[in-house]
Amino acid sequence: MEKESEPIRRILITIILIIAVVYLAICAYMYLNQRAFIYFPQPGVLYTSEKPLEIRSGEITLRGWVVNEGSDEAVIYFGGNAERPEANIPDFKHIFNNQTIYLLNYRGYGESGGSPTEEGLYADALAIYDHVSQNHSKVSVVGRSIGAGVATYLASQRGVDRLVLIEPFDNMVNVARAAYPVFPVKFMLKDRYDSAGRAGNITARTLIIMAGKDEIIPGWSTENLISEFDQEILEVVVIEDATHNDIQNYPQYYTVLEEFVSSE
Repeated sequence: MEKESEPIRRILITIILIIAVVYLAICAYMYLNQRAFIYFPQPGVLYTSEKPLEIRSGEITLRGWVVNEGSDEAVIYFGGNAERPEANIPDFKHIFNNQTIYLLNYRGYGESGGSPTEEGLYADALAIYDHVSQNHSKVSVVGRSIGAGVATYLASQRGVDRLVLIEPFDNMVNVARAAYPVFPVKFMLKDRYDSAGRAGNITARTLIIMAGKDEIIPGWSTENLISEFDQEILEVVVIEDATHNDIQNYPQYYTVLEEFVSSE
């Protein structure tokens, strides 16, 4: 009987070994190429007649646009992952008509140089703010999705006037764990965007805008972030029917943006 079961045991062991090797190979591939799973730069730019702008961040040149030049107050926008920031110009120009608006491509996005990393995007955010704040008495910061992680970091390091986080998450580890539950992402991720860990250091009045049907950022992840803020400075708005990629199609989105940034 034992002799008959021996081939079966060998087959089972072989199958287990093959599965283990394939699993480890996938883990290795994901680890080595993880930033390709995080960042989705869109090639080229959309046409706009607005004034182009360049800002240096170390050895990197960031390129984008400045809109409504000459205002005393400013808004810096950090866009979503696969978003073209210049696509927001027509709407932002209208709702932020009393602010100068700065829309810069992340490093490695659009016509900006370099390649995206968490550390690099944080350095760029500081460089943009330091450039903008020289010419404006108040600087509000708006960040969407991954841009909310960048905006949260900036607000924890600089004295921004208003902070708006659109579809934010608590940290990248939790979001990646939800998307890839069978992989040990906690030990694999290099770029973690731990917004929840920084929320307690933020003193600026903050607005969080959630998409009620967000299929990318789990609602519990945003709720985790909300719980880490000083509730006295925080306002939360949920656009119930919006999904992650169409929240900009709802008039309420622009109404709450305009009212919050323009409020005294």
